[in-house]
Amino acid sequence: MRVVQLHPDTHWTRLWHNLHATWVSEELKAVWYTSVHDIIPTHDRLAKIRLRASNLCNLCGRTDTIQHRLTECTDGAEIWKRTRSQIATILCTDTTNVRPEWTVRPCFQFRPPQRHGAVLWILAHMIYYRLQGRVTSDDYADFLRRARWKAYKKTRRQDKVGDYLCIL
Repeated sequence: MRVVQLHPDTHWTRLWHNLHATWVSEELKAVWYTSVHDIIPTHDRLAKIRLRASNLCNLCGRTDTIQHRLTECTDGAEIWKRTRSQIATILCTDTTNVRPEWTVRPCFQFRPPQRHGAVLWILAHMIYYRLQGRVTSDDYADFLRRARWKAYKKTRRQDKVGDYLCIL
């Protein structure tokens, strides 16, 4: 696979396990899958296959990659800052230990499994939100609260994410 060749140092078995084990709908998994495989038509990707003259973002002038769209461009930086803070709280660590690469290559593992599941759940929802064209940080907070409410109505929540989503 092209993406495996582009990132040979990634632990792909762990990444695929995390992607498929995430406690979200198939729609959210599919969106995350497209970002992991780098098949979203970013300007960088289109320039590499010569369908676009420039690889620069129209909004900020930096190189337009998936990572850029998720964590750097427009309100993405503020949304990533909020998400990073939430994940750091769950992991009981500093925000500098939460890496932006986790959005496109989630090859990590945490204990207990509910903490791990909560981190994956939050990342999947952030990626879905950012790649669906929604941009404001306030709307993102409302989106997460509604998604948490729906998740807490499901029967197996305690096994999957425990009470870690209460920080949202």
